[in-house]
Amino acid sequence: MKIIHFSDIHTGGYLRTLGALFDKRIIGTINYKLRRRKHVNWQYLTKALEIIELEKPDYVINTGDLTSVSEPAEFKEALERLTPIIEAKGVEFLNVPGNHDFYIHSNSATESRLQTYNLLNRNRYPLEDFPHKIETAECIFIMIDESRPNRGINSSGYLKSEDFDKVSKWSEEAQGKPVILVGHYPLKNHLGEPLARRRALENGERLADLLEKGKISVNLCGHIHAAFKREESSGSLEICAGSLTIGGKLNKLEFNQEKNLFSQSWIDLK
Repeated sequence: MKIIHFSDIHTGGYLRTLGALFDKRIIGTINYKLRRRKHVNWQYLTKALEIIELEKPDYVINTGDLTSVSEPAEFKEALERLTPIIEAKGVEFLNVPGNHDFYIHSNSATESRLQTYNLLNRNRYPLEDFPHKIETAECIFIMIDESRPNRGINSSGYLKSEDFDKVSKWSEEAQGKPVILVGHYPLKNHLGEPLARRRALENGERLADLLEKGKISVNLCGHIHAAFKREESSGSLEICAGSLTIGGKLNKLEFNQEKNLFSQSWIDLK
């Protein structure tokens, strides 16, 4: 089984909704224009799509932040850019949202978020039904939505108790199959330390405990724009893909079912 994983493409950085001039979206857009935009290289996504076609993975996984400020036009652009993966035959495309995809409470933004992620997931894994378990012959994928709107510069996420209960239950029932958690937030940083509170997943220590104990085999995530991989003493992995359009990296993860072994490498697009 082969997985290609990316995250945080951050389309947009523009405002096309009048109400956005009076809420957090104006702050996010200014930040994008003054800071983030100069680091973005859309050629990385073009190269990534070419590599995905060549590699022919079983799964392509995106761990969120399609947008910069949840503008409907940003979701539309992201969907257009990722259409080649949706249309690819023989490839499962799994998607979970990030904090920038749920930037504010807005009916139009929320509707665009739901429609876009449901289309990316080919309407097989509706966002409204998350967390979602996918059991294959090789492993179990658990897709989870950890995003929520925040105030100011806070970019933290939130793990609902009922969502953790499902993840814990499914992990216990795995019967030896590796469990791959697909979420937006790293449970720790590259040094194995807790993230700063304003950037961390609230209640994430509960998932971190499952990872440490080997109940979760791999946590695939994004959010932090610098890619990293770390390993727990149990052998479980946490792999943050970073920002594809800024860092220019793809996470390539392969699982050998006979040896019950994961192997990981980076595809550098620079």
